[in-house]
Amino acid sequence: MVFSERKGWVHFVYLAVVLILFLLMGARLFYLQIVRGDYYRGLSSQNHIRVVIKPAPRGLINDRNGVVLADSRPSFIVTAVPSEFDTSRTGPAASLLGITPESLTAILEEASSVPHRPVVIRESMSVEEVSPVAECIYRIPGLLIDVAPLRRYHRPRDFCHIIGYVGLADDPDSYRGEITGRTGLERSLNDILKGQPGLHREVVDAMGRVVEEYRGTESQEPLPGENIVLTIDSELQRIAVEELDKTGLAGAVVVLDYTTGELICAASSPAYDPNMFSRGISLAEWNSLIEDPMKPLFCRAWSASYPPASTFKLVTAYMLLREGYVDRNTMPNPCYGSYTLGDTEFGCWRAHGRIDILDAIAQSCDVYFYRTCQMSSIDQLAEYAGYFGLGSRLVALLPDEGSGLVPDDDYMDASYGPGGWGLGNLLNLSIGQGELLATPLQMAVMTGVVASGGGMPSPHILMGAGREGTVMPEDRVDPDAFETVREGMLMTVESSSGTLHGAFTGFPWPFFGKTGTAECPGNNHAMVVGFLEEPSPLVICVVLEHGEHGGSIAGPVTRQILEKYLGNGEPE
Repeated sequence: MVFSERKGWVHFVYLAVVLILFLLMGARLFYLQIVRGDYYRGLSSQNHIRVVIKPAPRGLINDRNGVVLADSRPSFIVTAVPSEFDTSRTGPAASLLGITPESLTAILEEASSVPHRPVVIRESMSVEEVSPVAECIYRIPGLLIDVAPLRRYHRPRDFCHIIGYVGLADDPDSYRGEITGRTGLERSLNDILKGQPGLHREVVDAMGRVVEEYRGTESQEPLPGENIVLTIDSELQRIAVEELDKTGLAGAVVVLDYTTGELICAASSPAYDPNMFSRGISLAEWNSLIEDPMKPLFCRAWSASYPPASTFKLVTAYMLLREGYVDRNTMPNPCYGSYTLGDTEFGCWRAHGRIDILDAIAQSCDVYFYRTCQMSSIDQLAEYAGYFGLGSRLVALLPDEGSGLVPDDDYMDASYGPGGWGLGNLLNLSIGQGELLATPLQMAVMTGVVASGGGMPSPHILMGAGREGTVMPEDRVDPDAFETVREGMLMTVESSSGTLHGAFTGFPWPFFGKTGTAECPGNNHAMVVGFLEEPSPLVICVVLEHGEHGGSIAGPVTRQILEKYLGNGEPE
């Protein structure tokens, strides 16, 4: 009897154990086939071909002397293959990558239309950042680590506005993680610089492990982008940025070779570091840039427009001479410090007495031009401004280049209504004020037209890419008028009453200059334009926002830039 009871108890325990095991197996099967069925059905598929896109290194950007300004260096990226990724590992994967699970899920869902192609999750990662991912990657199927080129800028602050920066492409036809130029030459020359990405095909099993190389179509190696050479001299660019920064003012410096049209310098201050965008700019860094009242992202060399002020008198003087309204000996009524037209008094910065056009240029007398310009018209003045490159874009490759503003009769009618404007507007325009606006690049080209006697070629920024033709139409060139204007510019420096005499006393070469003080809210803008015939045929424009006075503020900066670049004129 005891044995029978013991046997029944053992039988009961056995049945219970078997039942529990079956329940556990059933629960596991339910989990695998129902709860996780879709995932494991995907894993049970046969081996498939994975296509891996290999980004191409962007082309080098060099200055005119071969100095490398932008290249690419290897960096780590982490990608995920949507069809192989275990969504139950989203949380740990996101934590390792420093992003939110929601962001990772959104990226994978966006890439689900090409489930076997890796999609970039994180890029521009350092060894320190990618190491934790590498240690745990075997636990997260579908996550991959690869190496891709990262854009690098070697003189970032000097060339940030010219070269610009790169970022993620937003073109619908681009692959996720594709890099494209966002600003500057990186943007305008993106098709040349970007190269051709490669395609690498590999056979992987259901777990995403590489089984073998694909034996069909051969893999395509990435083709690097084309290299480009700029006309810019990086040393002059460095000097210009350095001298602008010393002033503590926002501003620009533009230098051209007026015999070739080559842009030698296009500096803008303040500046920023474009490498922030290459590695992935943080929200704090971005907010710091866009909230900065000095607007470092804004290029003042060719995007900003200012009243050209008295530098525009070069155009007015040329028009007066070429049209025969005055000659080099014409001396209108004296300047007593102002000119009255009707009920309006138009001021001059001081009384100049009775002077000719040479002294009017050298001493920057407004009244001389008030009196003589009345023989012309706004339409005619606008026509001549166009001959000097004002009112239109000059270098097609410069993104966001401003065209300035040269008002004519139609513009004035549209702005003020027919009869709502008059002779007073012409007086203001004749001295570079009023509605007239020009970029520093345009002011430099304007001066280059004078320096070359009307023969300056169209400006360009790529070596060997100059366009045929000149800025000024050949049939509008008057050699005698240009010679008189140049003589007035030389007197600006050499005459004791010239507005640049103090700033350029003892300068080792003849400098032909013109100052400008542009009226604006707050302190006026300070400007200098000018050119050298030796030791190099260079034209320069310096603009300092709210610098107050052209001769006393912008003048010394102009001299410092030229002397540091060209030397002091003494034999080495």
